[in-house]
Amino acid sequence: MKTPFGNFLKKALFKKVFFVVVLAGAVLGGLMNGRAVYVWFGNDIFAYLLGTIYAVLGILVLFQNKVMEKWKNKRLEMVIGIYSCFYIYDFMGLLLWVILSYLFSISDTFWAAGVCLVDFFAVALVTGGYLYAKQIKCKPYTVYLGMKGEMCHIVMLSDIHLGVFVGEEHMRRIVEKVNRLQADLVVICGDIIDVNNHILEDDGELERISSLFREIRAKNGVFAVLGNHDPQITNEKFQHFLKSSHIQLLHNEVIQVSGLNLIGRTDPSNNERSPIEILWKKVDSSKVSVVLDHNPNYISESAKCGADLVLSGHTHKGQFIPVTYFTKLANEKHCFYGKERFGKTQAIISSGAGFFQLPVRIGTSNEIVDIHIM
Repeated sequence: MKTPFGNFLKKALFKKVFFVVVLAGAVLGGLMNGRAVYVWFGNDIFAYLLGTIYAVLGILVLFQNKVMEKWKNKRLEMVIGIYSCFYIYDFMGLLLWVILSYLFSISDTFWAAGVCLVDFFAVALVTGGYLYAKQIKCKPYTVYLGMKGEMCHIVMLSDIHLGVFVGEEHMRRIVEKVNRLQADLVVICGDIIDVNNHILEDDGELERISSLFREIRAKNGVFAVLGNHDPQITNEKFQHFLKSSHIQLLHNEVIQVSGLNLIGRTDPSNNERSPIEILWKKVDSSKVSVVLDHNPNYISESAKCGADLVLSGHTHKGQFIPVTYFTKLANEKHCFYGKERFGKTQAIISSGAGFFQLPVRIGTSNEIVDIHIM
């Protein structure tokens, strides 16, 4: 995130602003829902109780990560994640309703009905987003790079985020769709595991997911690079998981496979990222060069070295509206989503095959990227 807005998101000021906004939203939502209950039923105790519960749950959104870290309970984390999604949309709807109520003179009964309608809409939207997050689309691209001989067929995955919200069921759907495509190579552009979700502590689940990865059929293998949510390269359990899954990690490495150079760059967050200029010394200049680099904001580095194609993820395309717009602002131009061009270098940025933090997809899709290089 190298844009001014992206830099702002990393600063302490943003955290303070976020805290104030969420706190204000919790209070506003509590007052509005409490008042709506009073208008409908005329019961002070019930109104105060519901309003207080709403406000307290809203405040819990601020401490979501701390709660999950302390209790490490999947069901609790799922409930908190779903409620957080509801809270975001309910807050936006209630704020809009406050503005409309101020601009137009309406009765208390109609006002209370509006509050209930906003709540219902938020529930419906999050329910739909939760169900849609279980779906995976296939996104095809054809890239013309002047391949000598036969074309190369690559299936790209990114941002699976195995953990609380993405497990065996979702992984099985991914594997089934990948195998239907009959790829030469399968590449994973980072964030295989969400290290914050404690999946590495569950040996049984890790083995079951490894067995699913082993079912992937690719003519010349499965390759991956590390993303910002993956464990450190030194993590022994993660190393064992990759080996057991038959995934070859390209940790600042260059290999020749399927008639091309495949260059894997480790994400800077893993503290062991080699300059692209050093990796390029190992590139066979007679072959097409494909770079796997989790964060698209570094595509320009590969472009300067003459990469033909760069594959990235990381952005999730924002995962859900309105975060999509903020994510686009936070990333450099041409570093958000889809097929882009950096001079002679082409790039494909995926929205990811999974999701993290909040278990919904609204306005975006999980995707498997199907790339034919000609």
